[in-house]
Parts: sequence; structure tokens; C-alpha cells
Amino acid sequence: MLPKPQLCDQNWLAMPPTARGRLCGQCEREIYDFSALSWPQIVQTQAAHGNRLCGLYSDAQLAHWGHVPPRACAPLAAATALALALAAVPAPAQTLSPATPGPAAIHLRGTVTMVSAQTGKPEPVPGVTVLLLGSTLGTSTDMQGHYALTVPIAERADTVRLGFSALGFVTQHVPLPLTPTGVVEQNAQLVLDAREVQAFYVRKPSLLTRVQWRFQRWFTPAD
Repeated sequence: MLPKPQLCDQNWLAMPPTARGRLCGQCEREIYDFSALSWPQIVQTQAAHGNRLCGLYSDAQLAHWGHVPPRACAPLAAATALALALAAVPAPAQTLSPATPGPAAIHLRGTVTMVSAQTGKPEPVPGVTVLLLGSTLGTSTDMQGHYALTVPIAERADTVRLGFSALGFVTQHVPLPLTPTGVVEQNAQLVLDAREVQAFYVRKPSLLTRVQWRFQRWFTPAD
């Protein structure tokens, strides 16, 4: 049976979204959203990644770990639909969200690779988390290992670093290029990590928590 991960106390709602879940700024790992998947799908996805994925799970999935949770009743299904509808409502732009490309920004792009043990040649690594350390700006590489990230000039500092992380690889930190603005190519090459990686889980926020969080974001003045 799939080992149950340890609880993580990080706030899911405060993490920037990715294609598969959200980015955790604490550990620089991508948290997969398993809350809408069936148990066989969870097992299959985890097995493909060595059972080391951190994930978001619903209370029902956690309570029935290793089994198919019972079907949700109608009120719960309605509440879930309402939560999804609220989540789809666009919120006001936040100061730390990825900015629209403009003149006062650095537009990073590059390719993340690894050296193949079979061929000895670089191969692209998909799904690598690329994070501007100390902020919520981040993205992930595509199937060809490519990424693109716009860093507003307000986020720029000489001490800022980029983090490249993926399951099974040693996290790599590189300084943000000193170029003040424009398009900059920043590639990275990861190496395999022989250490054991512990997986964690985050509880899916309740409907009330999501509503409170969204209202707080709407009515809290930006710094």
C-alpha cells in the first residue's frame, strides 16, 4: 500500500498555482493536487514518481487512506461545487504575481537538463520547479525542459537567487543575472539525489476557509 505521507503545516491557499498544484515556498517543491483523483489514480501517479510526491488531499481521502472513499452526499457535492465556483472568480491582481512582460522586468528563459547515465549526453528534465527564492514567483519546465519566467524590476535585488528543484534531483540555486532588464537565458543542469526524499501532505482547505481567505485577499490593502 502507498505509504501515508507526513502532515505539512504550510498554507495551501498562500502558494502560487502551477499546472499540477501549487509551489511551496518553504521547501521549493511542487505540491500535487490529488483531491479530485480516485485512489487508483493517486497510486499510479505516486508510483511513477517513486512515491515521493507531496500532495493536497481531502479529509475523506486521508480518513480512508488506501481505500476508495465513500461517495459524497448531495449537500457535500453542492458545497464542493460552490467552492470551485468561488475559486474561479478572478481576484484583484497581487503585487507578487507574475507580471505581464514590460520594459521594467527581466524575462528569464532557459532549459533544464540532466546528464543521461546511458548516453552521457544532456537530456531535458520536465516538471522542474523554477522559483524566485524569497517570493511567490515561479513556474515549471515543460516536456522539453523549457521554462519562461518574468521577474518585475521591483523584485530584483543583487542577492536574489533562482531555485531549480525536482523530485530525485539535488536542488540547484543560481544568482539572478545582473542584467537590469531584457531577455536573459539561464540554463541549469541537475544531478541525481541519492538521499531518501520524504513526502508530505496538505489538507484541502474547507469551503469556509476558502471563502474567508478570498475575502481577506479582496479587502486587505496591498503594501
